[in-house]
Amino acid sequence: MKALYLSIFVLLAAVSATAQIRPVESLPIAVNYSKTIHLIFPSAVKYSQAVTDFVAVDNPENVPHILRIKANSKSFSKQTTVSVATEGGFFYSFNVSYADSLEQTNYFLPDMRSIAPDTVFINEVSQTHLIAPEKVIYIDYGDTCINVSKAENTENIIRMIARSGRVQQFPKQTNVSFATESGRFFTFNVDYREKPEAFVYEVGEKKPEKKANVILTDNIIPAGERDDVMNRVYNAKRQIYNKGIVRNKIVFSLNNLHIYDNLLLFTFEIENKSRLPYDIDYIRYYIVDRKTAKLTASQEVDQQALFSENYAPRIEGNGKMKYVIAFDKFTIPDDKFFRIEINEKNGGRHVLFDLENGDIVNVSDI
Repeated sequence: MKALYLSIFVLLAAVSATAQIRPVESLPIAVNYSKTIHLIFPSAVKYSQAVTDFVAVDNPENVPHILRIKANSKSFSKQTTVSVATEGGFFYSFNVSYADSLEQTNYFLPDMRSIAPDTVFINEVSQTHLIAPEKVIYIDYGDTCINVSKAENTENIIRMIARSGRVQQFPKQTNVSFATESGRFFTFNVDYREKPEAFVYEVGEKKPEKKANVILTDNIIPAGERDDVMNRVYNAKRQIYNKGIVRNKIVFSLNNLHIYDNLLLFTFEIENKSRLPYDIDYIRYYIVDRKTAKLTASQEVDQQALFSENYAPRIEGNGKMKYVIAFDKFTIPDDKFFRIEINEKNGGRHVLFDLENGDIVNVSDI
């Protein structure tokens, strides 16, 4: 009899356990190598995981409710999965496949609605600007064939340009996305066009005024203090001698690093030891993984400069240029570098070097 009771108990327990299991539907999304996919959740992401290295998954620190996904290679045939848990105890599962052409690049959870992006056009000789309706706190671009950053001394202007020397590699289409301080998300397709019809786009509701609102950053350092602070930083005795690179007769180095309130002030020097003038196409400042075999744009997090002083885009032969550039205070995770990269306009004298977190935390007071 005891054996019979035990058998019935085990059977009931098994039926009860089975009754508690139900499948959770996985939502389908497609990714590719030239565009970034964004998932916008109603609450902060607490956990995210990709099963394979087919895709890169990242939750940017300053937009905790956004997850970005991108293919790590230009094609993969198998389907993979991405799992996400958000604040409030919600769990999501996504089936991820590769597609050369993407109909959607953004999904608002939980109903998976999407913004149909407009298209902006860029080339390699003129900057295209997006003027956001408020302060921009996050920027992403889908392919490294374009250079995208916040315009210095502003909070709501994004500038874009195709990288010279990369025009032949420009994909059929890429994208740029950004989020503002109120949590609004915007995304646009980006195409190359030799002669774009417009170079300035105002984002958001149409306004009757002809001039767009520009949010300046002059109040970062009070006007009465700025000249004194920048002069002291620029003229400070050099303290750093072992951070930089020498290549193709171009010497690019970090001279000093100071802190002022919540600002990091870097003093860089570029010396041209050749007779040939050095024309700078752009300088990038970004966080990158230490061990990344195949970098994608989503694995490179650009640090947006707030302003700079004494910068010039051309260095004459046997000349030099020293400049100061300011960023919001930041640190570098142990598994990443802060990379500074210069690309020469219509040339091949590209130089870069990396800084570690130890270099940042050893900052000096002014």
